[in-house]
Amino acid sequence: MSFIKLGLMEGKKLFWQREIYIALFLCTLFFVMAMISDPDPPGPLLFWKTLVSIVPYIGYWFIAILIVVGVARCLPFDREQKMEELMLTYKKGRLPLLMVKQAVIFIYCALIVLYFYLVAGITLATNYDTAGLFTQTKLSPNLSVHLNPEWTFAQLLLYEYGYMVLASYIFALFIFLLSLCIKRSVYIMMMAGSIFAGGEIFDKVIAKYIGTMELSNYLTPMYEYGFNGMLGFQYLGSFSIFSASEVYGLFLLIACLLFMLNLFTGRWRRYGSLGG
Repeated sequence: MSFIKLGLMEGKKLFWQREIYIALFLCTLFFVMAMISDPDPPGPLLFWKTLVSIVPYIGYWFIAILIVVGVARCLPFDREQKMEELMLTYKKGRLPLLMVKQAVIFIYCALIVLYFYLVAGITLATNYDTAGLFTQTKLSPNLSVHLNPEWTFAQLLLYEYGYMVLASYIFALFIFLLSLCIKRSVYIMMMAGSIFAGGEIFDKVIAKYIGTMELSNYLTPMYEYGFNGMLGFQYLGSFSIFSASEVYGLFLLIACLLFMLNLFTGRWRRYGSLGG
């Protein structure tokens, strides 16, 4: 079986999960409701200003949910459908299978991120003027993402999209690593979801009460530079220690390391015991 055919088969298994489409419907519904609940009065460049801010502000929550739901079953699916033994007979070995699965996950992340930007664009276009794609961002101050003010909105959106795909892929590779150690997809979802939800609860609730405590000096950086910080664009905040190009380089490095770690772990562990 060629890598292309294997990739198509793995993609088919991933996108046949009905849980993905249930979660997609609910996430889309709540995402649109959040955007239309309190619209700003029409103004110049408001469409593009809102579009480049909506994913860093709230859209990443729904992207994270879809990543957890979709990726958590990539490996357990084979076991649950009694296909594990058949897949292990692949003549080129187990490593190519793991490589293809992780490549399919990257495509999944790219499509999910693109989907939410499209949903945001279509929803916002019903209320705001869409002119100004090639206007420099410095003409619309107070953006949630702080980058080169000489960039146009087109450049900023392209950068944001790439950033979000890499951040989502890193989170997805971490979930894939969990699935190498945990058998049941429900436990994987619970663990990955709890890690993400715990970070959001800390940032939105707990941090307000421990802001003056010494403990916050340790917990806040964990949030800002953990998975939540990646998905929530904290790496591009006004106080970030990384430049725009350094963020891309750092994310690529982290993704490569996780990719190789998954190959190494999958090579020496058939499957984990937790959840058996």
